[in-house]
Amino acid sequence: MIPLFEKAHHLHLTDTEEEILKYFESNLPSSVYTNLNDLSASLYTSNATIVRFCQKLGLKGYNEFKYQVRKELKQLHPQNFRTDDLIHHSLALFKDNLDQIDEEKLEEIAGLLTSDRPIYIYGSNLSSLAAKYLQTVLNTLDYPCILVEWRRLLNGLVHEINSDAVLFIITAHGDARRYLSVFRKAKARGTITILLTCEKDSPLIPYSTFALCTNDRNEEYRHVDINPRLGILTIVQLLIELAARIRQNSQSDGDPLDSQS
Repeated sequence: MIPLFEKAHHLHLTDTEEEILKYFESNLPSSVYTNLNDLSASLYTSNATIVRFCQKLGLKGYNEFKYQVRKELKQLHPQNFRTDDLIHHSLALFKDNLDQIDEEKLEEIAGLLTSDRPIYIYGSNLSSLAAKYLQTVLNTLDYPCILVEWRRLLNGLVHEINSDAVLFIITAHGDARRYLSVFRKAKARGTITILLTCEKDSPLIPYSTFALCTNDRNEEYRHVDINPRLGILTIVQLLIELAARIRQNSQSDGDPLDSQS
């Protein structure tokens, strides 16, 4: 038996979840290529119910569930398994990340980044790539913001920035040892903090004004960080596109006035 299915049999499942499990077990290997909408229609249930079933198994969502089943099926029965590689896994995680995005929260954050408030964007090591990208494009769109890449500078800055400032911190690991004092101080000063991380249980979240969690995996190979931060970069790209739309709308609204002057 596929290990993931065996794990499911040891869980307390609802009748609907039992039907989901039975469908996959009875229709291998074709079932692992069924899309979410088709599956929910076949079982007369909702997409959310299927996703919750996958999460009960410790997975991020439906796409990662399918990938895991395909992987285990390949290990047990290579002849029944279609060619698979890291691209399938990355794509599964990417789709699940999009499914869990809170659009209203993103729009609210984009509104802050395009406001007149002082904006500070922090990221170090590999996370600095996402931070630098966001800061560069926002400045290009004429939304001034400052990039902070040194942790010591961040520690000093949080004691000096105005209470109306926005502090956007990108940290894949959500490391409390490094950043908890920063978030506590910012909260005490009334500074708006935005946390972008892939640690859903990060102790920084309760101290942040807004928290965005992606499903990137913090992994190392021979002590080298190999987290691709695809989810983090996706969130950054969406914020950039929202900011660009806000800029376009503001220019369109200003055109009539320009023509009258």
